[in-house]
Amino acid sequence: MTEPWPSRRAGRQRGSARTALRDIKEPVAHGTGMDALNTTDFAALLDVAPSDIEQGCGELIQGFDFRYATVTDKAFRSTVLSVLKAIDGVALSRSGPGRKGDWERGWGETLERFIASGCSLDALVPPYIAKHPVSRLFGNYIRPASTRFELDFYTIYRHWLFRTWLRDFPRIDEFGCGTGYNLAIMARLFPDKELTGLDWAESSIRLVQAIAQAHAPRLTGRRFDYFHPDEDLEMGPDTALITLNSMEQLGDDFHPFLDFVLEKRPGLCINSEPLLELYDPGDLLDYLAIRYHEKRNYLRGFQPALRKLRDEGRIAILKEQRVRLGSLFHEGYSIIIWRPL
Repeated sequence: MTEPWPSRRAGRQRGSARTALRDIKEPVAHGTGMDALNTTDFAALLDVAPSDIEQGCGELIQGFDFRYATVTDKAFRSTVLSVLKAIDGVALSRSGPGRKGDWERGWGETLERFIASGCSLDALVPPYIAKHPVSRLFGNYIRPASTRFELDFYTIYRHWLFRTWLRDFPRIDEFGCGTGYNLAIMARLFPDKELTGLDWAESSIRLVQAIAQAHAPRLTGRRFDYFHPDEDLEMGPDTALITLNSMEQLGDDFHPFLDFVLEKRPGLCINSEPLLELYDPGDLLDYLAIRYHEKRNYLRGFQPALRKLRDEGRIAILKEQRVRLGSLFHEGYSIIIWRPL
């Protein structure tokens, strides 16, 4: 999911990726013969009963345009070729501690947009969402009718995730909170909860503070570095910890944060991240996602580490789910929900 802001040099390199993607067409026009995501599809993606989706998100789903056409034949082949060219090119940056400056600048630009918009929550949507007119769904490429298809899916997904898993915790800490747009949804759903947004970029913390002043008085921001956890931060059984597409930036260097969480013992841990180990290397689209994931140096080894802790009796895994919807390159919304024992 994540596409951080490139340097000027990376911006020049990015032209090769744009060239590689030239065969991918614009979103399909409104018309007949299209499928559309419905309550049953969301239930299948999240492995829950349709009634669980309908109860909290049914009206939201009806308000969005989830129509799409499946990419087939020549267009499918050209899409695969374009993805391969992009992966084999030089434009894709690698995650890690060296990217902090990019995130500092990127969230600073978001803060400027947020203030200029009169503190509109729409200004918090990161610009890397829905950059490409082709998405992934249930193992196929699709062309959505709406350019907001992935973002609107993510809105439904977050409402379901937050309502289902966070409602019983008086305190919620989001690590790697970025623009704070997840926290803004939490604040609307749970106005009485204590919310904390944690990020290593100072510009993100200033952005969280601006959101709090305009929209969410029980929201606070605090600096936190995944690579060097703040041992003074306290969590307890009343705290739910959540990460959404931020641990992906750790590569295989997640152990300092995992050790920190095990020591602090929050009541619940939700990690919604791209999970390398859930892909099938014998499937074409999964193989492309694996290559992309490895090229970007995204999170790897975390899911096996949690399973090992479970087998040792140190944690309980409450839900593990591959969510088979994503961007052109990979699936970014898979879930592991667990708690220390």
